[in-house]
This record gives sequence, structure tokens and C-alpha cells, in this order.
Amino acid sequence: MTTDQAPVCLRAGGKAAQRREKITAAARKLFIENGFHATGVAQIAKESGVAVGQLYRDFASKEAIIAEIVASDSGEFLERGDIVLGVALRDESAVWQWLHDFLIPDPDCPNVLIAEIVAESARNPKVAEIFKRCHNTVHAGLLRAIEVLLPGDDVASARVCMADMLLMLSLGLMQHDLIRGEAEARRMAEMAFASFRAQILALRGADQAPAAMAGVACRSSAARDTELA
Repeated sequence: MTTDQAPVCLRAGGKAAQRREKITAAARKLFIENGFHATGVAQIAKESGVAVGQLYRDFASKEAIIAEIVASDSGEFLERGDIVLGVALRDESAVWQWLHDFLIPDPDCPNVLIAEIVAESARNPKVAEIFKRCHNTVHAGLLRAIEVLLPGDDVASARVCMADMLLMLSLGLMQHDLIRGEAEARRMAEMAFASFRAQILALRGADQAPAAMAGVACRSSAARDTELA
């Protein structure tokens, strides 16, 4: 295990897990407010109420804290119940919705933190490695989802291109959100998703597009959560 990889807590929900959550929550807040580079371990310890020595026993470095935050955030989205079940059942409607949600700005996920991690990765090899691992994990998740919509070995390279495009668009939209605001970023995200969907349908052939997919109107995350409640 490298120093930028966080150890796994054996008893989820135990005191150690709760303490680690306090640390990562405090670090997230400070990274957003001050930036990764300007936030010290002592500040994180003070904000979390965890002694510096104990913090270092839980996390070997700031990079290890970032690794835990990134793994938690990406895992939460990639392991969302609807997409796991959607891929298993090859439910195209669920996959379309999940891919739509991937691009649409989430007000509960501060883009400032993601932008900070991207910027820090340019000067910090450990953070760059964390970002690369996250990128590869998310890319693999996108490929699994896209394969439901675009199956077959003959279009394997096209699936890779589509996953690459979604990742590129998502990072660009995060920056757009920071610069132009959520409303404008959401408008551009809807346009980007419509373009992505059109390319998928063109690759599989318009005559193969299920009726449920043609003209599909994607719901917002809030609407989906209301329906599932």
C-alpha cells in the first residue's frame, strides 16, 4: 500500500470510520475554501476535532485524504443502485438516465473541489496518480453503461471514444459551471447530452432505436428521487 492510498476500516460505522468521516468532511470544506496547497494537516485536525497524531494514524498524508474523498465520491455515483441494476438487466432507459445525470451539474457536488484536484495534479505527482486512478475507474464505469446501448465487438473502439468524450465534456462543463454559473452549464450539458445520444443512435442505426428511446425526455435527479421515494 502506498502512502497516498487510505487504509480500509474493518468495521464500517465504527468509531474509526466515524473519525475518518469527520476528517474527510473537514478536509473537503477546507480544500474548497482555501485550496489543497494552502491547507495544512494541522488545519484539518483543528477543523475536524481530531488530534494531529491520530489524524496521521488514519491518513498518512493530505494525498491519502484526497484519495479517500475521490474514491468515495466516484464510488457513490458509479455504484448507484439504478445503474448497477440497469447494466445487469440491460435496461436502456436506466442507462440513458444515468449518463444524462453524469453530465448535468450537481449542486450538491462542489465543482471547486474537482477543479482544485485537477489543478493540484499538474504539480503534485501523488495527486496526479489519484486523479488518473479515478479517471480510469469512471471510464470503466462509462464503458459498462455504454455497452448496453452500443453492444458488439465491432463497435468496441467507438464505445471507448464515447466514454472519452463524456469524460472530456464533464470536465469542461464543471469549469463552465464555475465561470458561467449553473443555469448556463446545465443548458450546455443538455445540448452535449443530446449530441452524445444522437451519435450513439447513429452508430447503432436509427432503425434499431427502441421507441422508448426516441424522443426520451430525461428527468432531473430530484424528479427521479421523488418517484423512487
